[in-house]
Amino acid sequence: MKLEADLVVFNGNIITMDPQKPLATAIAVKSYKILVVGNDEHAMDLIPSAKRVIDLDGKTVIPGFVDAHTHLTASGIKSMHVQLDKVHSIKGVQKELRKALSRYSKDQWVLGFSWDESNWKVKRYVTGKDLDKVSTEHKIGVFRVDGHLVSVNSRGLQQLNVDSGQKGVEKDENGTPTGVLKDIEELYDCFQPSPQEIHQGIIAGNKIANELGITAAVDNVQAGYARYIREAERLNTLTVRMVINVPSEQIDHMIGLGLTSGMGSPMVRIGGVKSFIDGSIGASTAATSEPYANSKYNKGMLLMSQHEFSNLARKAVENDIQTVTHAIGDDAIELVLSAFETFGDVATIRRQRHRIEHAEMITPDQIRRAVALGLILSMQPNFVGEWQMKGGLYYERLGKERTEKMNLFRTALDNGARICFGSDGMPYGPLYGIWCAVNHPSPQGRITVEEAIRCYTMESAYASFMESNIGSITEGKRADFVVLSDSILEAPLNSIRDIKIEWTIVGGQVEYASMGS
Repeated sequence: MKLEADLVVFNGNIITMDPQKPLATAIAVKSYKILVVGNDEHAMDLIPSAKRVIDLDGKTVIPGFVDAHTHLTASGIKSMHVQLDKVHSIKGVQKELRKALSRYSKDQWVLGFSWDESNWKVKRYVTGKDLDKVSTEHKIGVFRVDGHLVSVNSRGLQQLNVDSGQKGVEKDENGTPTGVLKDIEELYDCFQPSPQEIHQGIIAGNKIANELGITAAVDNVQAGYARYIREAERLNTLTVRMVINVPSEQIDHMIGLGLTSGMGSPMVRIGGVKSFIDGSIGASTAATSEPYANSKYNKGMLLMSQHEFSNLARKAVENDIQTVTHAIGDDAIELVLSAFETFGDVATIRRQRHRIEHAEMITPDQIRRAVALGLILSMQPNFVGEWQMKGGLYYERLGKERTEKMNLFRTALDNGARICFGSDGMPYGPLYGIWCAVNHPSPQGRITVEEAIRCYTMESAYASFMESNIGSITEGKRADFVVLSDSILEAPLNSIRDIKIEWTIVGGQVEYASMGS
């Protein structure tokens, strides 16, 4: 029987990430899957039947990026509010908020996102007094880039009715709350979007991802968001394969419904249960064994006790549910490792692919213990470029010696660790993440381009039980791939972040094409 194709791309430099057939020049797609991976001669036979043909003109193709840690829906929702990632001062924050006031009624929260004081000349948090200069009639809340700190004005603080003695409430020398609130999880329920905003946010988040070459994403969502993502799938508005991690508080609901990690459809799958052991370095709440360099009595915050996490992990293991555990500081990572080391059945733990999210301050010894347990390290190389380069935020928070021993990608791979790469949306952009990984300031962190691509494709697919369907350009897998403007293997290492995404193809459908394509 003569083969027919829906899409044929040819005359390219195709890096498949499939060790059985690492290089090719042409791909043919039929019914969402890869039909043929081969040379241009194979493609020529299929071109007459194809609905669409793309001459790559020698451009490089790689598998679609799988972002292993996102808040994609939340990012889409945030894009409809005030963007503060480009401001360079508190005055800049105030200016952007004033410009947006007319869009909000007095009973709505005026929300801003992604400010980062570490990039400002005056490196201090936004306070309630700063926000009161914008308005005392509106409720205003502005979230730091890491999401672990929100600053609110006096009206917002009154609305939230925060107990001033609560852990995480910053106070001035007089004991008065400054409006800076760190890692107070219950507050986030006060900023809930409407169903319409969630629907719009899903679509907007997918668009953000496609433009950056992301074809699948692990989305850490709030409780209840799964129904909206499933509805988007039903309406055929999803353009990114979504793996949904739910808050760990929902584990009993998952167990009651018989849900396990990896279940779902080609477009929407159940991931794991997300929990937080500590905060962030930017908010000085990551739990560390030694005090912060800029605060000699502060070792961060443990947000769960050893007993609480051990109970959660045991319940997850017994019910075949993956744990997805935020742990940045070495003390937080120690808590996670200690819990899993008390379980006897290492084979089951390894099969369930439990994950430590971020693991930025993991030590070599902790890496070896994680490998022995089969725990996956879900890491964010973009954090290196944002805060770990010389003179960055981590130097100020942790000092030179500790900063140079962070994000040990090289050490982890050399010890046999499974590492998946994600962005946490700070910022999105796998090519930027790859640039960060291959230009890591420490030899203990620096890896090769091929290794970085693999961590952002096959390893990220593996971490979400999808390696048999995506992650490489292989016959029979879903046709998810991206076309790059330049050769990523031949480009100077320092120019990788300047490579552009020209095409993003998901299931054989072109979901993004640059203006020049």
